Amino acid sequence: MIIKILMIFFIIFLLALAYILWSHSSGKFLIYSPDENLTLKNVMRFTAGLLVFVAIMGIVIALIGSKEANFITLLLGSLIAAAFSIYLANIR
Repeated sequence: MIIKILMIFFIIFLLALAYILWSHSSGKFLIYSPDENLTLKNVMRFTAGLLVFVAIMGIVIALIGSKEANFITLLLGSLIAAAFSIYLANIR
């Protein structure tokens, strides 16, 4: 039961991150301006879409999957967020 509760918190975190990325893709984001950098804007929106997809998949897994299947949500969500962070760190 505790695993499902923690997974719900992680899914809420993923959805919040997706919302922030999507809503800031048309304005100022940290020190960057996605309006001036079309690639950044597209990456932010693509990442937000992937995070929403993983969150929906995570809800389904949390409701009908096994405890071990929750690892898929954790792994995918973490890898997507890490990949975006690495991309953001390499922008010149």
